[in-house]
Amino acid sequence: MKNLKTDYFYFTKRERNGMLLLLGFALLFLALPAIVQKFRTIEKYNFEEFEQFMVVTTPTVNTYKDLASEKSIDLSSLNPKPIDPNFASKEDFLNLGLSPKLVNTILNYRNKVSDFEKPEDLKKIYGMKEADYQRILPYIIIKPKQKISNKPVAVAVNQPIQAATSVVIQIPTQKFDPNTIAKEALLSFGIPEKIVTRMIKFRDVGGKFKNPEDLETVYGMKKAWVAQLLPWIEIAKTKKVDLKKINFSRKKAKKKENPITDINEASFEDWQNLSGIGPYYADKIMGYREKLGGFVSIDQILETNGLPDSVKQSILPALRISDIFRKIKINSASTKEMAIHPYISWKEANAIFKYRKNHGPFQSRVDLEKMLAIEPAFIDRIIFYLDFTK
Repeated sequence: MKNLKTDYFYFTKRERNGMLLLLGFALLFLALPAIVQKFRTIEKYNFEEFEQFMVVTTPTVNTYKDLASEKSIDLSSLNPKPIDPNFASKEDFLNLGLSPKLVNTILNYRNKVSDFEKPEDLKKIYGMKEADYQRILPYIIIKPKQKISNKPVAVAVNQPIQAATSVVIQIPTQKFDPNTIAKEALLSFGIPEKIVTRMIKFRDVGGKFKNPEDLETVYGMKKAWVAQLLPWIEIAKTKKVDLKKINFSRKKAKKKENPITDINEASFEDWQNLSGIGPYYADKIMGYREKLGGFVSIDQILETNGLPDSVKQSILPALRISDIFRKIKINSASTKEMAIHPYISWKEANAIFKYRKNHGPFQSRVDLEKMLAIEPAFIDRIIFYLDFTK
């Protein structure tokens, strides 16, 4: 025990002096701040003259008022105009003082979600503040949607026509029938080409001018022009058919029999062999079939957009079904590839893609039914188009 103390706790005279010196320096450094503070003299400065000078020379500034004026938007400098948010361009929105980011959000909502039916719908836009909405509200004008009529009428175009003062009507050299006169002849009278084109289109869809005054119904046609041409208009009268002289003893034409047609293998020409199906409707049916990947039921023909119901019902008995030619690989298809299918929306495709990413590949319909984001009716409709192979 004695050797332990002497080995570890014994110091020479030189070592003891060094330790005392080191301890003295440590205490000095610890006490130095207090010593310096005690002997330090703080000079005091008199700012009264400077403050008086600043009061005299500095104008009064309302800081809060200036900040508010910086945030306010001067609409007069932006040249705002009334707009319809369903048709307005990006520049039109910017002229109302909206930020570019908010304008992009409005355009994306309009293009991908829905049109604006009333001004209050703008409040649905993410980032639209109440102050911005109240400021632009006087400039928002939403036009009501026009109903589409199937009756042949004069073509109306929303484009402005030339002013009437710039048009000089040339008096015809002979009388003419507006139902049969050529386009070149109408142009020679000095009528603007846009209006002449509308007259021709009106005639092409089956429209007839029964009276000379009916020319005024053509969009853009001025009464003064019609008044100058009126003495030269002569409309041929249609002869009334005497029903008593018609021979009704003719045999009725035999109804065209539709050939048996496979809806998944029929060519462009095969579709045209069916009654009521021309090139236009044949192209419609084949285009819809290509988007689907094939028909799984004959009744899907009824879903073809634009195909008259009478034609659908007349060709259904002649149609036959075969296997579809393309399925969706649900375990490898991207969201965009799935959303191309007419039965799958972008929202449903995105839900399937995320579920597959988090839970692994789909094995069967049972895995689809585990998803809470899709309805059973959707699965019933799409199940025939799914390929569950990895």
